[in-house]
Amino acid sequence: MSDDSTKLVFDPNTSELRVVQTIQTIKPLETETMSVRMPCYGAARFNPYEDKLVIHPTSSDKETVLVKTMHISCQSDAYQPGHKYGGVALYQYNGKSDWRTANNTHCKSGYIVIQDTDSQKVKKWRSSEPGVVHGAVYRNAFGESKRKADVVGEGFAIQYGKFEISSGVFNNPQGSAFHDERRRMNEFSEHCVRKIVKYWKDAGPAFDWWSISKRTFEVKDLLKDFSN
Repeated sequence: MSDDSTKLVFDPNTSELRVVQTIQTIKPLETETMSVRMPCYGAARFNPYEDKLVIHPTSSDKETVLVKTMHISCQSDAYQPGHKYGGVALYQYNGKSDWRTANNTHCKSGYIVIQDTDSQKVKKWRSSEPGVVHGAVYRNAFGESKRKADVVGEGFAIQYGKFEISSGVFNNPQGSAFHDERRRMNEFSEHCVRKIVKYWKDAGPAFDWWSISKRTFEVKDLLKDFSN
């Protein structure tokens, strides 16, 4: 933006004063930038900020989700080659970012559990819970049905060592203000969870002895090398 004005200036060549027009340049106001915006995917917007993922709902009566850390639950089963696993990442529960489930599991936004889907403890819930895998994993891990609470989350799987990102139960539940029509995970959260799954796989049977710090990951660190 500029402001035009005039003023008198001494001209040494004529020894007289002359009128000249000046242009005053005003520097635009600078605002403190909290983050670097990256492309959005899907109806509900997942945006990475400097130290968190922010999930913006499409409905004004829903609370925005902030995910600063991701934590892999001690209820997760240790990885064994040749086995199949289902995983759930939870972001919000009945509008809360910090909550306890029916079996008193303490969760916060970014809570992740991975369980062996061929184990009897998970298989027994398949016929009564939604979906083939993720409804049963949720019921076994948290002592309640996903149908009983307004849960915002994503589902993934590890099939014979390969990371899968599809889930009809969690990734595109009908009527959700936090999901789009796709069955896949959001690209940003997928990037984060994929890294955590690698740490979990690398630990193998020793997973049970990990320290608590090894099960908690900063989102800002997980997203450092994200490229779209």
